Amino acid sequence: DAFMSSITPKLLKPGDKIMLVAPARFASPDAIKDAASAVLAAGFTPVIPPELDARYHQFAGSDSHRAHHLNSAFLDQSIRAVFALRGGYGSGRLLPLLDSSAYIADPTWIIGFSDITALHSWSTNLGISSLHAPVASTLSSTLPSDIDAIWSILRGEFEINSKVKVTGGNLSVLYSLLGTPYFPNVSESYLFLEDIDEYLYHIDRMFLAFKLAGVFENAEGLIVGTFSDLRDNTISDGQTVDNPFGLDLREIISSYVPSDYSVKYDNPMGHGERNYPLVLG
Repeated sequence: DAFMSSITPKLLKPGDKIMLVAPARFASPDAIKDAASAVLAAGFTPVIPPELDARYHQFAGSDSHRAHHLNSAFLDQSIRAVFALRGGYGSGRLLPLLDSSAYIADPTWIIGFSDITALHSWSTNLGISSLHAPVASTLSSTLPSDIDAIWSILRGEFEINSKVKVTGGNLSVLYSLLGTPYFPNVSESYLFLEDIDEYLYHIDRMFLAFKLAGVFENAEGLIVGTFSDLRDNTISDGQTVDNPFGLDLREIISSYVPSDYSVKYDNPMGHGERNYPLVLG
């Protein structure tokens, strides 16, 4: 049974190692230092892999360099979690390079959100839970109680509801995985979605694609997180003429999901001050 097979990585004990990783955008030495301090303050041991501050265009080094950091963490049984420094764009480029056998043999917590959705989807399809939570660079702008909850979940201080399975993450990233082996298996799961800085008609196009691909029929329902800074085809949003799309987020969603579908709105996860951690898978 696909539902029963989801494995939760080992819970963390005080002093356990958490590797800082940069699977997408490059990270500055200051960002690395701040993240290491946050891990230390939470009672864990930060691990900084070699050349974590590498840069290749907007990426934190080449695809193989970034993938190597993740794979080295998956192979090292003393490292219990990988904590993404930044999102942005680039995690999806690593998917064919990841060592799934090392990850399955001894699952490591993957912590992050936004572009890190690509890694969460990969993990979901391997039957392993992961943690949708702030990336290190957003800790300073996230509600402190939501940050505390990250460490509490990793330590096993919350009961994880095994009856409700959730998968998903960032809508734009998931859209980029449609039709690939990396799009998460949503059957028997609620699909969680959030996004930022998108035009309403882009949101509509992505929901249309999910509908045409049968995603909503396969999932149990929808959990809608924060959709921040949505834009429209208007002069106030930088266009030369006013040509508003006309439908808001709820109207877009209701035009694509079945009429009796379970849709839960206003969940405090996404690109905002609230980004409550969510165990996926």
